[in-house]
Amino acid sequence: MNKILLYISIPFIIISTNTDIYSISASLKSQQNYSILLNHLRTMRIVVENFGNDEQKKGYEEIKKLFQDATEEYYGQNFDLATKKFYNVYEELCNIMKKFASIYLKRAEEILDSTAKESFDILIKYGTNSGFANYFKRPYDPIEGIKAYEEKEYHLFHDRETIERYLNNGYKKLGKAKKNYYDPNIELLNKKKKKTTQNLNYIIDRYANTITFCKLTKLYGIEIYKIINMNQIGEIILKYDLRTKHIDPIFDDRIPQEYKRDANDNLNLIHSVEKKRLLKKTTINQLPPP
Repeated sequence: MNKILLYISIPFIIISTNTDIYSISASLKSQQNYSILLNHLRTMRIVVENFGNDEQKKGYEEIKKLFQDATEEYYGQNFDLATKKFYNVYEELCNIMKKFASIYLKRAEEILDSTAKESFDILIKYGTNSGFANYFKRPYDPIEGIKAYEEKEYHLFHDRETIERYLNNGYKKLGKAKKNYYDPNIELLNKKKKKTTQNLNYIIDRYANTITFCKLTKLYGIEIYKIINMNQIGEIILKYDLRTKHIDPIFDDRIPQEYKRDANDNLNLIHSVEKKRLLKKTTINQLPPP
C-alpha cells in the first residue's frame, strides 16, 4: 500500500517541482530584463537629448512606454507576459541604439581627424631633434635677437608628447569603437528569423560599447584642442567673468563651437541646458554697471 501511495505521489511531486522551478526561472528572467533595459534607457536619455532629432526623440519616448507597460506586468508578478513585453523593448532599443552608435562613430572620427594635421605638424616641428627646438634652448636677446617662434607657441615644445599620446590613444579607442559596431556576429544574428533575448542583448551591448569608445575618442580630440589653445584661458576667464580655473565646456572657447555639444555629452550634460547657461551668463555680463 505504501509503495502504491509512493508511485501515485511521484507525478504530483514532479509537477509541483517543475512548476516552482519554472516560476523562479521566469521571475529571474524578468528581473534580469528589467535591470538590463532600465540601465540602457538611463544611459540613452542623455544621448537622445543631445543628438536625437524629433523623430528619434519620439521613438525613445515610445520605447519608454513599452518598458513601463512591461515593468507593470513584472511588478504584478505576471512574469510570462512581462518577459514577452520586455522582448519588444529589446527589439526597439536595438534599432534606435544602432542609429545613435552610427552618429557617434561619425562625430568621433570627425573630431579626431580635425586635430590630426595640426597635431602632426606640432610633433614634427617641436620634436627634440627637429632643429627648430634649438631656438627654445637658446637665450634670447630682446634688443638684437630675432625669434623664430611666437610666445604662445612655446608651450607646444613641452606639450607635444601629451598631444602625441592623446592622438595615439584616441585612434586606438576609435578602432575599438569600429570593431564593436562592425562586429561580424551582428550580421549573423540579424540573419536569424527569430532572435532570442540573448541575441538582442548581445547586439545592444556592441552598440553601447561603440558609444562608450566614441566618447573616449572625442574626449582625446577635445583635450588636444584645449592643449593647443591653452593661451586662451585668461581671455575666457575674463570674457565670462569666471570665479574658478575650472571651465565648463560651454564656456571653454578653446573647444570649437561645433564640438561643444560633444564635450557636454562626455560629461553627461544636456547641451540645450548648457546653452541657456551660456546665454544667461553672456546677457548678465553685457548689462551696464548699476
